[in-house]
Amino acid sequence: MDTKQVLTVGLAVLGAATMPSMAAQESIKGTFALPGESEKAVGALIVNETGPLTRELSIAFTDKATGQPIVQFDEELTQRLHVLATDSHFTSFIHEHAAKLGADGRFKVAMKFPRPGTYYVYADAVPSGLGQQVVRFEVPVQGGSDAVAQAPSKPEQGSDGPYTVKLETSALRAGSESMMSLTVLKDGKPAQDLDTYLGVAAHAVFVSTDELDYVHAHAMAAQAAHGGHGDHGDPGAVSAQLMLHAKPAHAGPYALWIQFKGGDKIRTVPFLVTVPAAS
Repeated sequence: MDTKQVLTVGLAVLGAATMPSMAAQESIKGTFALPGESEKAVGALIVNETGPLTRELSIAFTDKATGQPIVQFDEELTQRLHVLATDSHFTSFIHEHAAKLGADGRFKVAMKFPRPGTYYVYADAVPSGLGQQVVRFEVPVQGGSDAVAQAPSKPEQGSDGPYTVKLETSALRAGSESMMSLTVLKDGKPAQDLDTYLGVAAHAVFVSTDELDYVHAHAMAAQAAHGGHGDHGDPGAVSAQLMLHAKPAHAGPYALWIQFKGGDKIRTVPFLVTVPAAS
């Protein structure tokens, strides 16, 4: 073997040893995260690193009864898939959607994480004929600064920019449909520039900090909750006084995020609430 052949073989061996293997993209099996409902779909996730704190999430669902890939999904709140994530300290919240669904039934979602750590990623979809299915994945993220943000300190009030949300949770009970009220203030006064977000006045996402269960609720105008028309899905006419129904399955501590559109931006206000047992 001449010198040129030796060099070529040596470079090939070195390349095989140093180039990352595509086989390293392991499939992460999900855990059903919708208590009180029937598990009808199994979720799997492949994570591709696209930057220090950016990832492409490739999510697929399989029919639990037949073992076949699911390729048909109903839209829920204007989207076929909602992907929500929080870190293991419950100090961050990410809400993304799939740009499109592949012919094989696989969703691809770009997600940017705020800092390294372990994240709980929830895939919320409605496979046609199966009803809502929510699957949780545990995703480790490395790279960047590892500073931990502070958790919200006031369970009844939180802010995002000039907007403050005041929350009334005294009626909240585990295992039962409960009514919560919330008021959105801007600079201390009832907000006048609220608009619908994904077809509703506001969203509330609960994650149990011990069981990791998931609840996604939607707000309506206070008058709608008491029989009026309200502004559920009525663009440009969202009241600052809102009500929402929620049914946490278990008693205990929950991280809660309220999302709404104010001043043409999506606002996210975090809370920590304790859900008492049903009396």
